[in-house]
Amino acid sequence: MSDKDKVIEYELQIEDMLHALQDRLDELDKAKDLDDFEKGRQLAYTEIMDIIKTRHKMIMDVVSDE
Repeated sequence: MSDKDKVIEYELQIEDMLHALQDRLDELDKAKDLDDFEKGRQLAYTEIMDIIKTRHKMIMDVVSDE
């Protein structure tokens, strides 16, 4: 597998992970009267998505510099 193929595979894995997290976040966003546990999950999903997006951008910046 070439480096380009590896980057494409990595991109797909990240996209799939973000879609899964977004689906779970959407479920919580639709719910009414979230309890403290569900509010914590909602915040955690949001923070994890931000972390993944930030790391992905950093990695893509490094890869594009090569």
